[in-house]
Amino acid sequence: MEIIRRCSSFLFGMECLGCGSVSERLDPWLCPACREELSRESLDYSFPGPDAMCLFPMRPLTRRLVHALKYGGLSGMASYLVKRSSAVGSGGVAQSMALFAKPFYFVPVPLHSSRYRERGYNQAQRIAAALCSCTGGRMCNWLKRRDFRVSQTKLSREERKWNVAGAFEANLPRKLPARGTVFVVDDVYTTGATTSSCISAFGRDFPLDTKVCTLLYDEPVTAVMDFVADCKIEWDTAYGG
Repeated sequence: MEIIRRCSSFLFGMECLGCGSVSERLDPWLCPACREELSRESLDYSFPGPDAMCLFPMRPLTRRLVHALKYGGLSGMASYLVKRSSAVGSGGVAQSMALFAKPFYFVPVPLHSSRYRERGYNQAQRIAAALCSCTGGRMCNWLKRRDFRVSQTKLSREERKWNVAGAFEANLPRKLPARGTVFVVDDVYTTGATTSSCISAFGRDFPLDTKVCTLLYDEPVTAVMDFVADCKIEWDTAYGG
């Protein structure tokens, strides 16, 4: 019976991407409980640097959703997450963006051609397009990747810097806009090495203000440990553990 249930869930798309439970109330990817959790996570946006903003923390739910965006072929997940983030409406990130000069230019971190062939799309472009739709900005492919570098996911902070140093170059139009703000867009902000390399590629004389906007912030280990400890305290208090 379990095999039949799993096959039915797969065929008819009834399994929540967040918790894996079967539900007929998906939207189309999350059940009501996971939607509420995602709404709470959207309040935990962060500014890991003076010019960087991240829409969600890296938590089990958001990690699974971004994994589905990058590796599961669910390109629509970019728009799904952005629309449910603090970058829209009166959210905290939207309020911060309102202080910057308009128009906004969203520049996705370019994906190497081999990665593009694997996935069929650049997830950073999909995120940038969603941000444009929500803010009235414009997506600009003002960067290109010079060569292939190994994945950043298993590298130390120092190794990440060396891995992406010089990996990007500017692909600017002949005439740049006279004013506005450029946002370099990526899926995850960890050390800032990738986005810093992108901004450096624009050159010291780049006339526009530059910022960084990503879906997730991969928090330091200490912050994650504190979050787990807080959750345990809340659980013990509620259930007498």
